[in-house]
Amino acid sequence: MHPLPLAALLAASLFTNAAQAAQTASAEAVDNATIQPAGPRTGNNGLAFFNIEGVSKGGFASYGVARFDLSALKGGFDATYGAGGWALDSVVLRLTQANASFTSDGDVDIYFTGMDGSDPLQSGALQYPFAGDFADAVKILGYTFTEVSSGSLEQYALYDAGGANSAGGLALADDILADHRVTLALVDASADVAATYAGHTHFNYAGPTLVVTAAPVPEPETYALMLAGLGLVGWLVGWATRRRG
Repeated sequence: MHPLPLAALLAASLFTNAAQAAQTASAEAVDNATIQPAGPRTGNNGLAFFNIEGVSKGGFASYGVARFDLSALKGGFDATYGAGGWALDSVVLRLTQANASFTSDGDVDIYFTGMDGSDPLQSGALQYPFAGDFADAVKILGYTFTEVSSGSLEQYALYDAGGANSAGGLALADDILADHRVTLALVDASADVAATYAGHTHFNYAGPTLVVTAAPVPEPETYALMLAGLGLVGWLVGWATRRRG
């Protein structure tokens, strides 16, 4: 066999053996709330729905806040890769439309906050507008809500290890690695928006859900093997070049 194809096969083998499959898991919100000027929306609908409405909606103006418990999700990654043996690859937020007669298109911003109090969100002192309720809030991204139909799924990439990330996305990633609780706020960014989503007790649809993908952290010996393989490939390429010369 020609040394160059052999080198390519060797390199491919090294990289294939070094890389394990990434693993994806999801966690639905364990608590969510619609925060209006009078405070959190109460009653069954306060948990079954998750609304973001602009200032033009008057007393119904609101932002939404969702809290996630990632204990089981992270425990699964630890069981697969070993504690400390994995890193975040991506984080995606899934929202399911649960539309009403007042639903209307408009802009929404997603924020990360590290204020993960243990009190239920419906019993807190939160009050619309969003500014001031979470002093550490950092914006992750903004999007335009477009009404489709109830049951329609929306997905927003909050963090990508291989891409450019906002300050909020980086803060979210750090928080996921640091503890088991994550809190996100979805805030009206236009006056007429009325984005209506299923909450975690909705009878038909899943509530806000985080989809997290983890990838293994290669062992130091794996890095050494890969570097040695690359060195061998380089030597073989040089040897073949000299022979042709």
